[in-house]
This record gives sequence, structure tokens and C-alpha cells, in this order.
Amino acid sequence: MLPKDYTKQENVIAEVLSEIGLRYDQQVPISGYIADFFVPELGMVIEADGIYGHLKKRDVKRDADIMRIYGVENILHIKENSKVGVKDTLWQALNKLAEEPLLQQPESAELPSPRLV
Repeated sequence: MLPKDYTKQENVIAEVLSEIGLRYDQQVPISGYIADFFVPELGMVIEADGIYGHLKKRDVKRDADIMRIYGVENILHIKENSKVGVKDTLWQALNKLAEEPLLQQPESAELPSPRLV
């Protein structure tokens, strides 16, 4: 059961993330900000902006700070409120991530030996 103090949109996003099978944390403090959702395996923050969104200028600074300080690789702002709209937006973002080339390490670079603890 989803918490009652989250917005309807946040509840819809949480439901869609769960249906897709992505593990996430909700209302995560990151570098003095609160991220609506954080998906660790993707290095992705998801912000529930609603139909009005947030202040763009403030969001740009916030996003840059989160990416720089916390090392988050992707920030997705969702404006849609319907389950279908949220699912479509999320799938588009996931497909875009899948299309991005993986960073490749030069062949001459040596990998460190695994350390057993």
C-alpha cells in the first residue's frame, strides 16, 4: 500500500516503477535537496513535476548540483499524471538509456585485481 502523504502523481510513478520491476527509494535526501525517486541501478533521479512543473531555472541548478555532487547520471522530470502517461515517459527514458553507448575502457588499461574481504 502506498503512503497517503505523497501526491497522486508520486503514487502513480511508484506504482509504475514497481510494475516494471525497478528497485527505487522515495524522498531521498541528496546534497541538500530531496529527490522524489532514486533508482540506484540506473543512477537515475525521477522528479514528479506535475503538469505545472517546477521553476526551470531552479531545476537546472538543482539537477547540475545533484549530478556533480552525488554522481547521479540521469534525471528524469515527469509531468504526466496518468498511469499511461507516466509509463510511456518512463519507457522512453529507459529506451534512450539502452541506446546510449557504454563507456569503454582502453584496451591497454589494466584492471585492478579484485580484493577479497
